[in-house]
Amino acid sequence: MPDVVIIGGGQAGLSASVCLAQQDIDHVVLEKDDVGASWRHQRWDSFCLVTPNWTVRLPGQHYNGPDPNGFMSGQAYIDFLVRYAKDFKIPLRRPIEVTRASPTSAGWELETIAGPVNCRALIIATSNYQTPTLPLFANGLSSNILSMSAAEYRSAGQLPPGRVLVVGSAQSGSQIVEDLQIARRDVILSVSRAGRVPRRYRGRDAIDWMNQLGFLDRPATVLDDPRKRFGGEPHMTGRKGGHTISLQNFHAQGVRLVGRVDGVEGTVLYLKSDLRGNIHAADQFSATFCSDVDAFIEQTGLNAPLDEDEPSHAPVTYLDRYEEPTRLDLVDEDVSTVIWATGFRFDYSWINADVFDLFGYPITMRGETEVPGLYFLGLNYLHNRKSGIIYGVGEDAKHVAVQIRRFLEESSVLVSTSESPIRCSPVENSNSR
Repeated sequence: MPDVVIIGGGQAGLSASVCLAQQDIDHVVLEKDDVGASWRHQRWDSFCLVTPNWTVRLPGQHYNGPDPNGFMSGQAYIDFLVRYAKDFKIPLRRPIEVTRASPTSAGWELETIAGPVNCRALIIATSNYQTPTLPLFANGLSSNILSMSAAEYRSAGQLPPGRVLVVGSAQSGSQIVEDLQIARRDVILSVSRAGRVPRRYRGRDAIDWMNQLGFLDRPATVLDDPRKRFGGEPHMTGRKGGHTISLQNFHAQGVRLVGRVDGVEGTVLYLKSDLRGNIHAADQFSATFCSDVDAFIEQTGLNAPLDEDEPSHAPVTYLDRYEEPTRLDLVDEDVSTVIWATGFRFDYSWINADVFDLFGYPITMRGETEVPGLYFLGLNYLHNRKSGIIYGVGEDAKHVAVQIRRFLEESSVLVSTSESPIRCSPVENSNSR
């Protein structure tokens, strides 16, 4: 049996594999679908990363292309992961779905579709974004209206004629709105309480400033609400080289803005009267970010140019006079499709271990749990803010690999095996959709 099993063939699982190999630890990676499955199946066709190419830094392989400040397409990033798995000879076994994980006296026993698998240590690398979540009242929507999650949306061409209602204005919702706009579709956006940041400010990308200011190194303990560990991200985009997007700019371009959906009865949606507050909250988020950057520049004496105004994204007052609707009749509005950009949920109920908080989120010390031999990787705020993004997963993977080496040595259970007892297809070198 392998010393370690990694569950998940995304960036976290692949990074863990490379780091374990560097520690000369025998292991396999189990993936129920394919390398980078969530990037393949839960993104739309025009999707681009929202973090610059220079943040693509996995153990042993950093972005080295000609455009470090550009933004990879989703397909380009999938290709990157496939090459990474091939170049580092990741011991990937797929398709293998793990349905149960239980501790034993010798380590862990996994129940899989290919039969039981035993190991000394287990790394869960399945991320926060496992299954799209829709509000319960979405079930009340008429079957005459096409209803889909943001993970199911691919392009405007898959939708029937008519207006499109997007529910949720965080990162995914706002990018889908932009995609629909480019396709010249009429859009209504149900605005949530998500922030925004400028794409560039005072000569640098927002992610660069977040890194400089230490935002990406902030631990979960600084959050005023622990649910923010898995909440919506501020809206921004990497499309067409990256640019600022804002609710007021959407409004100026013809997108109708309404408050949050509070209930559904057939073709009638009931709305909260919170649009103004949500727009102001997004603007305040941006203003606070810019103020923090300004203060940092002043304190450090950095030579940073003054920012050029972006008038199309400036806070607006005319929406203060906008009469917010509390009811939306989709038939009257000619809405044919509702896209629910309302986030994802995670489920670790298949892990038989008491290591989860009240929200079902793993309790770890930088990925290591109190249960011997159980580790997590790739989660938001696993160690800090960047733990859940491409830029930070490698650092956590290196740390976990060292901890596993110590665990195996102290337990005197390090076993050298040449192959796993699992029999299934290895990773394919070609990128199949």
